[in-house]
Amino acid sequence: MTMFRRERIKAIQEEVESKRAAAEARADGLLEKLKESKWTAPILLGAVVFAVVLWGLS
Repeated sequence: MTMFRRERIKAIQEEVESKRAAAEARADGLLEKLKESKWTAPILLGAVVFAVVLWGLS
């Protein structure tokens, strides 16, 4: 393997890692917003009740 290929692979790995870190940061921010929202619990509870009702009907 040539030095150019090694450098290219390293650059790609660093780019993938930075994109993953950015995605995790955005996900963490969204999670914090959901935790702060007063509507999160009622919406999740409604989704669970809806799923149980659908399951009961089938």
